[in-house]
Amino acid sequence: MRHVLKKSIVFSTILLGMSWSGFGYAETPEIKLKHSCIRHYPQAEGQTDQALLSLYAQVCDKKNSDRKNDLLAQVAMRFHELDQNLNALLLVNQLKQQNVRGTLLTDVAFLSGVAIAEENLQHMRQEEVRYLSKDLTYPAAKKLTEDIRLAMPAPEVIETKKESYKPRYAAPKKTYVAPVKHKTPATAVVTKPKTQKATVAPVHHNSSSPFAALR
Repeated sequence: MRHVLKKSIVFSTILLGMSWSGFGYAETPEIKLKHSCIRHYPQAEGQTDQALLSLYAQVCDKKNSDRKNDLLAQVAMRFHELDQNLNALLLVNQLKQQNVRGTLLTDVAFLSGVAIAEENLQHMRQEEVRYLSKDLTYPAAKKLTEDIRLAMPAPEVIETKKESYKPRYAAPKKTYVAPVKHKTPATAVVTKPKTQKATVAPVHHNSSSPFAALR
């Protein structure tokens, strides 16, 4: 049967971390695991971190049998926080073999794997003074880088797109100006004055004089 870890383990981890950081270890009694607990969980042997031992003590407590897988996932995360990444991966692998699954285990496996890769890369560059090999290690690193880029959180993906976008030069828009139509001035209508005919005054003939018509 497949076991899925509860989401509440994230919150319990946060609360447990707050209690560790707030009160400190000096105010709490030193935790010592029982031999039976160490026999069942040999990875706990020789550990001195009180937070880690506290988790193991809860795992070995029969009252927490229903939460055992959740607590072991927190143990794996604590191993990673202590930079014991091989122990973290070993515990994650053991839980997966028992068909235990959960996002916390996936995160622990990823973080521990990245930490181990980073440690070896720094050793390669600083101690061995060499680069990644073209045919062996570089292709694997390149593929991981591409996969991480595709798995970026959504807000960061949007921000990256904004940064990579370069606005092209936009030519200023030409404002269309309608040509002004000049109105043709109306032709003035010239009214020609009417030609008046000369009025000839009537000649009054004096019937009494025979030469009146010659004047």
